[in-house]
Formats: sequence, C-alpha cells, structure tokens
Amino acid sequence: MSGPRPKSALTLTPEQEGRLQHLSTCYMAPFALVQRAQIVLGAFRHPEWSNPPIAQRLGWSVTTVKRWRRRGQDTDSSCDVPRAGTRRTFTPLPRARIVALACSAPRQYGKPWQRWSGEKLAQVATEQQIVESIAASTLRTWLRHDKIKPWRYHSWQHSTDPRFVEKALPVLDLSAQAPALQAHGELTICADEKTSIQARQRVPLTKAAAPGEVVQGADRYKRMGAVQLFCALVVASGLTFAQTRLTKKFADFKAFLGDLFQSSLWEGIKVLHLILDNGPTHAPKQLATWLAAWELAFEIRLYWLPTYASWRDQGWSAVGERKLTLRTLQSGDRSLC
Repeated sequence: MSGPRPKSALTLTPEQEGRLQHLSTCYMAPFALVQRAQIVLGAFRHPEWSNPPIAQRLGWSVTTVKRWRRRGQDTDSSCDVPRAGTRRTFTPLPRARIVALACSAPRQYGKPWQRWSGEKLAQVATEQQIVESIAASTLRTWLRHDKIKPWRYHSWQHSTDPRFVEKALPVLDLSAQAPALQAHGELTICADEKTSIQARQRVPLTKAAAPGEVVQGADRYKRMGAVQLFCALVVASGLTFAQTRLTKKFADFKAFLGDLFQSSLWEGIKVLHLILDNGPTHAPKQLATWLAAWELAFEIRLYWLPTYASWRDQGWSAVGERKLTLRTLQSGDRSLC
C-alpha cells in the first residue's frame, strides 16, 4: 500500500467494535459520526493499510483519515473535543439587566413600540448605558437560551426593585464561582417550588426505549390528583433534591429544608449559600430567624433575589425539568439524583 505504514496498530474491544459497526451503518446518526466510525473501523480491520488507501476506499480526505485514526488510538469517542472559545465580552450582570429590560414594556422607557425586538432592545440597552454596544443577534441568543419571549409581557416578570443590581450581583457571582467555592467547602444551592402539578397514571404500559432512542410514553392516562413539588439545585454539580407535598405553605418549606439538611450533601461542607426568591412560601421575614435556631455543623447564608426576578433563580429551571411519577405521588417520597 502507498504511503507510510502506521506506527502502531489500532486496538478495539469487541464492545467498541460493535458500537462503531452499528454507528457506521446508522442512517439516523449525524453524518460526521458515521464518517468517523467508518474510518476507525477501516483502520482497525486493516492495520497494514496506510491513510491514503483508507481515504480512497471511503471517499474521505487523507487529512480527515489521519486525524480520526490518530484520535481512535487515544479515545473511543467519535465526538468533537470541546472547544475553549473566546473570552466572554459581557459579564453576567449586564446580561441580567438586559433580560430584565426584555421583561418590561417598551412604554416604560418612553418608546411607542408595542413589543420588543432584538434591534430595539439593543438600542434601549445602549441608551440606558447598560452596555456601550451590543449586537441584536447576541440579545436574541440570550433570550432564546433563557426561554424568554419579550412579546408576552407579565407583571411578575418585570422587576421594579430599585436595588436590582445590588441584589442580583451577589447571586450572579455565586453562580459563576460555584465550582471553586464547592472545592473550598462552600455549597451554593437554589431552591424553589412548582405548584399544582398533575400526576398521571398511564393506562397502557410504557415500553422500554431502544438503545440510543427516546422513550415513547403512552398517550392515554388517568388523573391522580395534584401535588406541590419542592426542589433544590446544587449549582456546581447539577444535583437536585426534590420532594412532593399536598400543600404549599411555609410549614411545608420548613419540612423540605429539614430533610434537605439531613441528606448526604453536607459531608465536608462549611458554608451553605442558599438562594431564594421572595415568594410567600419562603417567608422572607421569618426564615432567617427559623434557620438561626438550627444547630447545624455549617453556616447558612441567605441571598434574596430582586423583587419579581424569580427567573434569575436556577432552582426554577430545575423544578420545571423534574418529572413526577405515580410512585412519587402515592408515597410522597423524596429523591436525591
């Protein structure tokens, strides 16, 4: 075969070979992954071949074959290596202020518009001196990532807190520094609740999903009542602690925190940074006094979000993504996952 012979043969386990064989013939997989699987399989099954013959038989470039043949010797993954990217141009604080701007009405800033657009948001953000300049496409990306639609205005989305920056800045700093803080024994947790979740029992049994496919839930169900879901999110690791209750009161939130404090999260933890919104369930005027009565091995520091800015709480996203099962409804148990 033309070209230099490979320095070392590529080795694969039977499981890796079977997975690559399935991927190389899968018509639903991304084309790039199929291409890479064929290259690695060709190099494994024909160790005496150099890169040009493999490229000629498969129809790929020699550079592509060389890259993925070398990577196949180091790792069995067919995915791209995460890219470092460029440094962030904007800090989290301007982004939070622009999201708050998008959650308000244009008339509050003297504009006759009925709804926002990316260009209009960029114009007002510059006029309000939030940023010096910003592209409309960047704003649209932020809003799409946060699942915010500015044309749907709700009063609870618009923060009227005059101390918005003062309250939001510590929360943004905690979110950005959560992994480093956890390495030093300081845990950052966001807690929130989602009310009136309907629990449903599927009439036909849900079948198991095929490998690599999404499970298909049965469409027929019967209602099993409604519950309130309390959830706490560990910002650094993404762990969630959830519990269901029949009511949503301060007593239920205290019971939820009590069970949270007795979980296995607190090994080696010295400080707990607890981020909450100003909802009545959290009782902002009573919670600090109640927590002070606890004799815990770690210190608790409370952080209250700006008024009408619960969208800054990552616990809200975690609550929305939790899936209730009939077992959770019937037993009311809690899970740490």
